[in-house]
Amino acid sequence: MTITLKVYDNGDHTALVWMPTDGQPIPRCRGFALRRIKNGREDYLHGFVGFSDDQKPDPANPWEFPVQRFMWWDYDVTPATDTTPGDKVQYSVIPVVGDTKDALTPDTSLASPLTPEMTITGQDTAHIAAFFNRGIVATQWVSRALQASPDSSIKQLIVKPGDPTRNALSGMLRPRILKLLADAKACGGSIHAALYELNDPELIPALMALGQNCHLILGNGAFKGNTPPGNDENHAVRQQLRGKVDLHDRIVSSGHFAHNKFVIFCDASGAPQRVLTGSTNFTATGLCTQANNALIIEDAKVAQNFLDAWNRLKAAGNGYPPDLVNGNSASTTYNVDEGAITPWFAKTSAQQDLVYARKLINAAQDGILFLFFNPGAFEQDPNHWTLLQNILERHSDQGANFNPNLYIRGVVNQEIPLLTEPGTPQKGKKQPDAVLDPSVPATAPVTLYSGATKPPTRLSQDVLVPRAIKDRFHQWEKELLSQGVNIHSKVIVLDPFGAKPVVMTGSHNMGFKASNANDDNLVIIEGNAPLAAAYAANIIAVYQTYRWNSYVEAHRQDPRVWHGLQDNDTWQNGYLVGDRLAELHFWLGIHTAAAPAAATTGAPTAASSVATAATPAKTGKAIPKTPRTAHSAKAVGPAPKAHKPTTTKRRRATAKKAATTPHRPRRKPTARAGSSGSGGKRKKQGRR
Repeated sequence: MTITLKVYDNGDHTALVWMPTDGQPIPRCRGFALRRIKNGREDYLHGFVGFSDDQKPDPANPWEFPVQRFMWWDYDVTPATDTTPGDKVQYSVIPVVGDTKDALTPDTSLASPLTPEMTITGQDTAHIAAFFNRGIVATQWVSRALQASPDSSIKQLIVKPGDPTRNALSGMLRPRILKLLADAKACGGSIHAALYELNDPELIPALMALGQNCHLILGNGAFKGNTPPGNDENHAVRQQLRGKVDLHDRIVSSGHFAHNKFVIFCDASGAPQRVLTGSTNFTATGLCTQANNALIIEDAKVAQNFLDAWNRLKAAGNGYPPDLVNGNSASTTYNVDEGAITPWFAKTSAQQDLVYARKLINAAQDGILFLFFNPGAFEQDPNHWTLLQNILERHSDQGANFNPNLYIRGVVNQEIPLLTEPGTPQKGKKQPDAVLDPSVPATAPVTLYSGATKPPTRLSQDVLVPRAIKDRFHQWEKELLSQGVNIHSKVIVLDPFGAKPVVMTGSHNMGFKASNANDDNLVIIEGNAPLAAAYAANIIAVYQTYRWNSYVEAHRQDPRVWHGLQDNDTWQNGYLVGDRLAELHFWLGIHTAAAPAAATTGAPTAASSVATAATPAKTGKAIPKTPRTAHSAKAVGPAPKAHKPTTTKRRRATAKKAATTPHRPRRKPTARAGSSGSGGKRKKQGRR
């Protein structure tokens, strides 16, 4: 018996997933030591919780603080930049065995082989890259950073260019956007941008530096009315930019939002070369205190498609004329890096973007992961459903696309009527009892509801709406989650390790209003396995953090709550049966018919303990590209043996016996720029 290990890298962190090859608990195993080789030096990842509250880590014996789980994250990695290479890392998982906690030793005979070397990078394939900030994942270090600067608030720190906390929270997003703008200026190029909000102290000067080569459609943000000054949140910066750049006002009326966040980069001849899109507003909070993503596509045809949409917006002025809506209501698909990219733009005439996305969601075979911000209220009419409703419908035995084995994980940042808060029952319909109480016993750990008049949707794990941690718990410090909205990404990932991976992202909130009333974009990428794995790793890290936070909030005053490691080997039992076993199978890819195909020009996202060596990514475009080291996207070698699934009845029985306490996410680095973090206050709830 040995251990199979896979490692996923998305440029922000690595995610490790492993399990015994025979699927059985390891006798006498008190947890796992995670050996790492980083830039040629050996060290260990380990938990920050021992077998008792007073136990302290022994640097000479790091395995004495083992990890009692089969998934872990390494945030102590540095990605490649324009001037420095990314960390090169390898990992091995070693069982820590002993008859008691006082007689532990690492059993190297059962360890996973050392994974091939991978370089931390945000470049997923040759012409597509995803970048993430660190505005949510590692809230502990932000708390400590604020303690080190007692005279500064998070709001003050994130607007100080050069501040270490600002730099760390913004992750790779801020430097990547600034570099794109600087490159455009350096080569005599131009940009065409459509922005919802703008107030960041570094991004504003970077736009102004381009002068009249910055063609900017600036919306009116989260405005408060149809008359000045309340009809323009961006009034101050609009006056600052007037005459300095080629500025085009887009002041939409109530019921609409000019919600785009994209930039097209053109060469010196004016030909579009690349496009930046995603969820990130050009604000200090967008960069630093909300979980956000940016997608960069290096393809002239895709960039031209965005430029066509930009020109439609420019011609539309402040309205939604037929030429704009009709142009948005059809799409073109482009082949990039052996995958397909389909950009959609809103407002549409009949929600064609959502129709396209729903077909893909309904076809998912293995799993769906997501992050949502303000997808909107649940609707009774399926034509008006949010994409969140379509996802949850896959777990409803009343739905036409019911699949009880579909792996679903996600985080929703909104008080959604009839899901996270009570709704008014329709006449003659009774509000179900305890619909909002996730502790109510059910056939699965958590129950979600898509409306008060529909049967409950049972999920194998919870889908969380973020909640603040108000008090200290064990040795963990106060979180900053209560500062405001923390998740702003809008992402859906389908079958990331299957034959047909899909990523959906952009400014689009994935609901009916976004498609029917707003300026928005939704980019759907099919067949790009490395990109799907990168986004999946980002989503599960956010999900696990909030799962733990939710647990702490529910049990912070409960003396029976978990407070340390378990001093026997039975802790494994809850992970190797039922839903948790299915989760490991999903991440190891052993429930799929085939592993994702390697992108021949691609960079890595996954490596297994028997994965192949690295191959370089392509470079070259009219605008200089950042050199990056790429590695294979395919995790090769023998997969763990797939075990016979339990029956539904048996699975439910074992689920009740399984340990339900979520393990704490590991503490994150505290003192280096680029460390993972969270916190910060969003300016107002009205943000989109």
